[in-house]
Amino acid sequence: MNKKLLAVIGISGTLMLGSVYSISANTSGYDLYKEALKKTHTAESATLDFNLNIEDNKKSILTSQSIFKSDSVNQLNSISTRLANESEVSNMNMYKQDGNWYVMKDGLDTVYKMDTSNNPHHSNTAELKDDVENLIDVMTKNLQQQITVAEKKDDKHVIELDLTGKEIPLSANALSTLMIKHAVMLQDNNETESSDFHIKAKLPELDHEIAIRQVKLTARVNKENYIEQQTVKVIVTGKDKQDTRHELVLNINLNATDYNQTTVTPVEIPADKVVEFNHGR
Repeated sequence: MNKKLLAVIGISGTLMLGSVYSISANTSGYDLYKEALKKTHTAESATLDFNLNIEDNKKSILTSQSIFKSDSVNQLNSISTRLANESEVSNMNMYKQDGNWYVMKDGLDTVYKMDTSNNPHHSNTAELKDDVENLIDVMTKNLQQQITVAEKKDDKHVIELDLTGKEIPLSANALSTLMIKHAVMLQDNNETESSDFHIKAKLPELDHEIAIRQVKLTARVNKENYIEQQTVKVIVTGKDKQDTRHELVLNINLNATDYNQTTVTPVEIPADKVVEFNHGR
């Protein structure tokens, strides 16, 4: 399966739960979830319905609705996305074919072509994956027994992790606090060219008293051991430099269907409208 598809499926789960390892027959919820991520990665195709919402003090600052179809056998992908912040709405379609990504945004007469083959993030991925897996496994060692699994009558499993306050490990809270504090800076350093087809959340610049208040993950795994649904809720609080308190709430909802049955039809790209975009400069 395409790496981007795995990233979408595991976007939140891997942050807290980490890697993929072989497991025994009597598996814990922690290991069952990781094994399901591994099995999901082997699927030849799938359709994902992905929704995201970020709120600041109960006010929505970014929403995203996407339909992602992946066919790794034929190396074809398509993504239809609607993004909205407090003042803008963006609709765009992305297609991967012939080894390139093409981006088309409503209202623009330009097709962006992105060649990702020279992306430096693609090098040494196996070594990096092992390092990240080991780091996260150590960080989440004390969480593993708190991840529960319930078996349903239709041979499906529901995996849950719900942590609040002091249940969240100090190491995870400290690392996340550092990432959140620098999120605005990283956002400001993004390539200006990408603003032609991206809109961003106006994130508050948290400065102090930053803490994760809740992390809740629920994943439903079907009898073939594929992840078919995943929801995530993360609540972060903190104060900005003006001492104003913020409560940020992230909600993610993912539904996956048509494993190994999804087909993606190539689209015709008008050559006279294509503009090269150097991804990952």
